[in-house]
Amino acid sequence: MPDSRAIDIEAAQWVVRAAAGRLSPPDLAELEAWLSADSRHRGAYVRAQAAWVDLDRLTALSPSDPDLTVQTPEPTLGSPTNTRRTFLAAGLSAVALTGAGGAWWIWRRSGEVYEAGVGELRRITLPDGSSMLLNTATRARVRFESTQREIDLLQGEGLFEVAKDPARPFIVHAKGVSVRAVGTVFAVRAVDQNVAVTVSEGVVEVGDTNRADSAMTQRLGASEQALVSESQGVHVASLTATQVQRRLAWQDGMLSFDGESLADAVAEINRHNRRQIHIDDERLAQRPVVGLFRASDTDGFAQTVATAMGVESRVQDDGIHLYSGTQR
Repeated sequence: MPDSRAIDIEAAQWVVRAAAGRLSPPDLAELEAWLSADSRHRGAYVRAQAAWVDLDRLTALSPSDPDLTVQTPEPTLGSPTNTRRTFLAAGLSAVALTGAGGAWWIWRRSGEVYEAGVGELRRITLPDGSSMLLNTATRARVRFESTQREIDLLQGEGLFEVAKDPARPFIVHAKGVSVRAVGTVFAVRAVDQNVAVTVSEGVVEVGDTNRADSAMTQRLGASEQALVSESQGVHVASLTATQVQRRLAWQDGMLSFDGESLADAVAEINRHNRRQIHIDDERLAQRPVVGLFRASDTDGFAQTVATAMGVESRVQDDGIHLYSGTQR
C-alpha cells in the first residue's frame, strides 16, 4: 500500500498535468480511476488543488516576504519561457516533493480566518476534502498541519463534514471546549455562554478544558447532543432524528422552534437579520413558539407570531415591535 507521501506526490502530478493543458478523454478516465482506487486519493487531490491556488496567490505577493518565498526548479513544462503557468506548476511540484506536512501546510500555520456575515451561509471546502458550513455572524480560523487538523470557532455556529484521516484528527475548539473527530458530521454552536455540539453522523469526543477535570472527555454518537456550560460541565442527551433535523434546519436557511420562549426565538431571528424585532411586553416574551420559519423573513415571523398569540406587530424606525393589544 503506498504511503501518504507517495499519494500526495502523485496527486500533485495530476494537478500539474491538468493545469498544463486540457486532459484527453483517456487521461480523464485514468484520473477518475485513480481517484476511485483509494479513499485517500481524492483528499490528496483536493489538497494539491488547494496548494495550486495558494501558489497562484503567492505570485501576487512581494518577493521580499521571507516567510512566503518558494524556491522552484527551472520550469520544464511547455515553453522554456518562465511563464506564470510554468512557474506555478514547478512550484507545486516542489511543494509535493516536500511530502505530507510540507511547505504548503506551513503557510497555513498561523491560521486562515473565514467569516459569514449577518444573514449569510458560507460553505468552505477544506484542503483535506472536509467542508465546513458557517452560519450567520460566524468566524472560524483554520489551522491544518501534518499531525492534526484544527478549527477555532471564534464565534457563531458551524457544521463540519469531516473527511476520514485517522493519522490527523479533526478538532474544533470553541470557548475552551474541544470536539475531536476522525470522519463524521457534527455541528458546534458557540453563540452565548454555552457551547452546544450536535452529532448527525459518526462519533466525536467532547472535552472541556475550562474545568479541573478537563482530561475527562465525553463520547457522542449520531443523534446525540452535548451542552457544555460553566456550571454543569458536559451534559449529553439523546435526540430523535426529527430533533436533529430541527437543530440543523439553519443549514437550509430555516429556523425551527418547538416550545422555546418568544424571547429566545426572537433572539435567534435577530441573529440572522439586520432588521431587529423588539418585544415590548415581558409576559409576552415568555410565551412558547412552535413552528418552522425562514431565517431571513423577520416580517413573516412577526406577523405569524402576532396572529397566533393575538398581539400587535408594528413597524417603527428601529425595527418591528411586538406588544399586547392593551399596550401602546
